[in-house]
Amino acid sequence: MTFYRYMMRNHRGHDTPEGRLAAMIELDRERFPKNGPCKFTGWHSIIRNHLMSIGARGQSLSVFEGCWEEYVKCEKSKWSKSS
Repeated sequence: MTFYRYMMRNHRGHDTPEGRLAAMIELDRERFPKNGPCKFTGWHSIIRNHLMSIGARGQSLSVFEGCWEEYVKCEKSKWSKSS
């Protein structure tokens, strides 16, 4: 699953900092960088830089860091269960 899809499935529509980040990402869905499943290397920086380019600052970037960690953990957990 891409980070974009993870955010849409887990946080879209919620009145939380994560939900607000998901809303920002959804508004930019056409240009938002979409990594391939289990493709993490380099993508953290690509996505973070993109978020900064569309106006994410301070708390939004902190929220991104937490969501990214959750996303990687979730994806690695699914990958290890299927092997």
